[in-house]
Order: sequence, then C-alpha cells, then structure tokens
Amino acid sequence: HLSSIRLAANLVLGGRIAVEGAGGKSLQRKFKGKVVFVVGDAATASTYSLDLSSPSCSVKNGDTFGGKEDLRVSCSEDVMAKMINKTIQPQQAFMKGLLKIKGKMSLAMKLNAVLAATRKKLPSSKL
Repeated sequence: HLSSIRLAANLVLGGRIAVEGAGGKSLQRKFKGKVVFVVGDAATASTYSLDLSSPSCSVKNGDTFGGKEDLRVSCSEDVMAKMINKTIQPQQAFMKGLLKIKGKMSLAMKLNAVLAATRKKLPSSKL
C-alpha cells in the first residue's frame, strides 16, 4: 500500500484531472455538490475538497469550504485505496463502519461516480 502522503497526492491529482474540462461537466451532472474528504487517522489525516457545485469544478488540498460542504467523507488510507481499487464499495464500507459520512446522504449514494472518474485518471500502478 502507498504511504498516506502518496495516496492523498495521487487521489488529489487524479481528482483534479477528472474534474477538468468535459469530464468535470459530465461528473458535475451526476454529482452536484461540495465534498470534503478526510483520509487517514486523526493525527495524520489528509484533507481535500471537491467542488462540483460551481461552474469551475475543482479539487484542492485542505478543507476550503469552512464547514459549508454538502458532504464530509472520512476513512482510513486503506479503505480509500480499497474503494479506488473496487475491492469494497462505498456503501459496504459505510455499513461496516469503515467509512464515516456527514451531510447529504443522496450525495453519499453517488460516491461511486466520483471514485470511478478518479480511478480512470490514476495510473494503474499507483494504487
């Protein structure tokens, strides 16, 4: 498994590529909202923000919404890697208590669309 820094960096990079241009507009039609991802344990968590609610879709390091996100997703690096690799679905991770969700459940149900778009942009050897 990747170190948490490498995992977070790859996810942010893959997310940025996924939301640029036409791909971002397509993803935005499926998933309209602001999401904060917290990946890792409390002491070493990496946080990044995904904005698919504004005309210019973006992924940024840190929590850029100041508590105004539509959805907050928290999990370990291992669980995030498993979701990206499709060895566990977000719904399964949530039911097993491995994924914490705060906010709009309707958006949480669409996490697969975001993960799939990110997965397509990651080099296959990265996760």
